[in-house]
Amino acid sequence: MLGDGAFRLLASSMNARQFQFYMGTTLQIYEKWAKKNDLPIVIEEIDNSNSESKLLWFGPKRTDRVVLYFHGGGFVIPMQDFAASFWNYVRLQLKLRDLDAGFAVFTYDILPTGGFPNPLTQAVSAVKHVLASGVLPKDLQIVGDSAGGNMAVQLLSHILHPFDGVPLLSLPAPIRGIYLMSPWLSLSGGASGSHLVNDTTDVIGSRTFAYCGRKVLAGVPESSRAYLEAAKAPDGWFEGVERLVDRVLITAGARECLKDDISAFARKFGAHHPGTEFIVQEDGVHNDAYYDFLVRERTNMSNLTPLIVEWLAQGMQKDNR
Repeated sequence: MLGDGAFRLLASSMNARQFQFYMGTTLQIYEKWAKKNDLPIVIEEIDNSNSESKLLWFGPKRTDRVVLYFHGGGFVIPMQDFAASFWNYVRLQLKLRDLDAGFAVFTYDILPTGGFPNPLTQAVSAVKHVLASGVLPKDLQIVGDSAGGNMAVQLLSHILHPFDGVPLLSLPAPIRGIYLMSPWLSLSGGASGSHLVNDTTDVIGSRTFAYCGRKVLAGVPESSRAYLEAAKAPDGWFEGVERLVDRVLITAGARECLKDDISAFARKFGAHHPGTEFIVQEDGVHNDAYYDFLVRERTNMSNLTPLIVEWLAQGMQKDNR
């Protein structure tokens, strides 16, 4: 809880530019993290003339089983090293089960340069690149936390309702799975419901979410809001999504501000995808599984962590495909 409190204090006391100046870029954080953990620095360029997007591999690159990570940060801050440590831990746990998998995060532009739909365009390019490299959809699982979960849902929304100006993405077969950890799906969420009740218990308070939401939504017309605020999308928005992805896992913390928004999305999405599993973690906070890696506590880890490992492992078992 000490680590949770420190993170909450940091998140509530710095603005976007201060975060970016203090933390650097996702690429810089990745390179420093890889050196610190004695891992190879594996950087793969993505063929996209509109951005500097790259795939950054946690360990060796693979094409037989791949987990593509969409990092969070409110579209204003880069990937954090403790998130990299978490997904590398998951990779190693899968390896212990003889399920070697390649884990990669892709870099995308954050605000002020990365306004909508730029990150979506880059996500499309990343998925196209992974598939073009020989990864089969049945061997690809996408994971995203917070704003990264938002981006994963944007990707599905774009396939169902192509956004003008963003390259089309056509899947030859369904992606094996998508996991959304504490997805941020109502950027204009107000001080009511779980935003109010959990404001003092979550690691990120409602004011911080509101601040980031205003930044992201600035200049985005109402006609485009469904891509960014899937929790408020029309009821039939996700019709046909079961053809795009086999399995979907959504998790939320019972003590996080976004719980009600995530629950509303899970109902809306699950109505069109029978393979959706929604879990509310008792006493969990926003991105709960990460904080053991922030404070380097491994003896009493979040109960969400083994659940994530097991869910990804099931998606990699040949007899479950």
